[in-house]
Amino acid sequence: MNGRLGRAGALAAFACGALLAAACKTPPPPPTPGSVNVLLVTVDTLRPDRLSCYGYKGRATPNIDRLAAAGVLFENAYCDVPWTTPSMASVHTGLYAIHHGLKSSFQQLDDANVTLAEVLKSKGYTTAAFIGSFPVDSSFKFNQGFDVFDEEFDTPSVVDQDGKPKERIRPEFHESLEDQRLFQFRKAHADAFREDTKVSDASIEWLKQKPKRPFFLWVHYFGPHERHDARLSFMDANAKMVDEYDPLLAKSDVAVGRLLDALAEFGLDANTLVILHADHGQSLGEQYYFGHGVFLYDATLRIPLLIRFPGQIDAGTRVSTMARNVDILPTVLELAGYGAPDGLDGRSLVAALRGRDNTNDRVAMYCETYLSATEGFAEEVRVDGKPLRVGFVRRGVRTPDWLYVVNEPAPFIDYSNPPPVPASVVSGYRKEELFDMRNDPAQAANIIGNQPAAAAGLRRKLAAYLETSRPPSAHRELDAAAKERLRSLGYME
Repeated sequence: MNGRLGRAGALAAFACGALLAAACKTPPPPPTPGSVNVLLVTVDTLRPDRLSCYGYKGRATPNIDRLAAAGVLFENAYCDVPWTTPSMASVHTGLYAIHHGLKSSFQQLDDANVTLAEVLKSKGYTTAAFIGSFPVDSSFKFNQGFDVFDEEFDTPSVVDQDGKPKERIRPEFHESLEDQRLFQFRKAHADAFREDTKVSDASIEWLKQKPKRPFFLWVHYFGPHERHDARLSFMDANAKMVDEYDPLLAKSDVAVGRLLDALAEFGLDANTLVILHADHGQSLGEQYYFGHGVFLYDATLRIPLLIRFPGQIDAGTRVSTMARNVDILPTVLELAGYGAPDGLDGRSLVAALRGRDNTNDRVAMYCETYLSATEGFAEEVRVDGKPLRVGFVRRGVRTPDWLYVVNEPAPFIDYSNPPPVPASVVSGYRKEELFDMRNDPAQAANIIGNQPAAAAGLRRKLAAYLETSRPPSAHRELDAAAKERLRSLGYME
């Protein structure tokens, strides 16, 4: 008996000692500014639970897995907008969509925002981007701060009835909502993306030319994003989306692996910080929905986030602290040896990935989508017994414990003079949702009426976020905070 207790006590003491040693481990000295290359890899529409490093038992993703094994995997990472254009604006600015102002593909990323590429360029970095799809092309001003911005698309994202290839269309942006809507329709049916292997080809060729260091390279893959076929029925299109998801992801994994292998082949992997993430997830039937961008549920809000940095980050680390897409910019800057600009919504994750962050209970994320307020995603409501199609704006707050969402009828944002939504429809169809994410991760039960205290707190938090919202506009005068950020980077006197 005593011997067994003695052994158990020794094991417990050893475990405690190991935990203390980990907690007290001296972090490595920060890198010398200008010595770190940065590779940001975005895989469009990537669900973390379809990666084997996140526990998926289906098709393996060996290349993304080895990146995770060599660095840090964030188990609970989220985007603030569940579709590409505004979410990637949040990544590149460290700001929520309510603050960078880009809420739809009928706007551009305002010059008042300072992007990660602009920050690193001001520090002497060579900057390049190789883009796999048009929702982040130069027409939306995602090229801010990049010396090279490669956006050679050749494949439609929508195959129409005739199935014939269309002539390529150069990047454009139209101030007229109607003209912009038509352009996006034509672009989707002509040349909206290029296959992931071609994105890797172009990126590797650029690396092969031995770019001046340090460099910031952004590689955006179209990934397992659905390829629409207008010839299919609604049900068949959904089935196609589900059936193709894993095979498309397997191709993305190969493309990522080739890029990582090129880093090693060119002797760049030892001093290159690599971040892999998704712009958003994908609903494959959850809440009876297939796709993304329309609802604020975890199927589309949750994303993978992997960070590898030899000598600075312990390999094989898993972090449960909640992370957000807006945290990527300040994390990159700290790991590269710089401070982040003031006024960001994001916070650096360096303390979390080194096990020194105990603030998870205070982390929260604002989220929104205006895609559901476009005519293409209209919902039918009833007014005096008659049908009426309206849009919905959805806003919410995600914390480690809760997901709170407000769904509110709204006029269509893709028309210049949309008809107003009757007040009776707004009041009658406005809906609050509250989900207990610890005990109901699938969001099966809306418990808004059962948790008044939690709902009230999240309601106040959402109201506080909205009080700071900037009106959406394609162009905006620089405010005082933006001017100060630009001065700190040497852009303004």
